[in-house]
Amino acid sequence: MARVELTAQRGKIEARIGEDTIFFKSSGAESEIGHWPTEYILAALGSCFSGTVFSYARTKGFPLEKVMVALEGEVVSGPSRIASITMEVEFLGNLTRAEKEQLLAVGERACTVMNTLRRGVETITTRLRD
Repeated sequence: MARVELTAQRGKIEARIGEDTIFFKSSGAESEIGHWPTEYILAALGSCFSGTVFSYARTKGFPLEKVMVALEGEVVSGPSRIASITMEVEFLGNLTRAEKEQLLAVGERACTVMNTLRRGVETITTRLRD
C-alpha cells in the first residue's frame, strides 16, 4: 500500500514520501514553494507511463533509449478538478513504427496512474485521527 504523510501550515505544505520531502503550492495556505497539486498529478502520470513503457521494452528487447512526455491538464471548477489531460509521447531509439505503437498501447493499458485516473478511485475514506 502506498503511504504519504502531509503537513500543512500557513506558508508551507509538505509531503513526506519515505525519506523524501516534496512541497506544494496552495493559495489557501499562502504557500508559494513547490508546485501545484495538479502538476504533481500530471508528473505522476508521465512517470508511471514512462516506467511502464521502459519495463515492457526491456522484456521485449526493444531498443528504447528515451521516453519524452509532455502533459497538459485542463483545470475546471464545479467541482474543481482536472477535466482533461493531453499527453504527447515521443520514443527515442531505433524503433519501428509498429514497436512505438505497441509501446504506446502498453503504456496506456498497464500504467497504474492512468488506470486510476480513467476508472476513478473506488473508495476514498476520510476520518479524523484521535
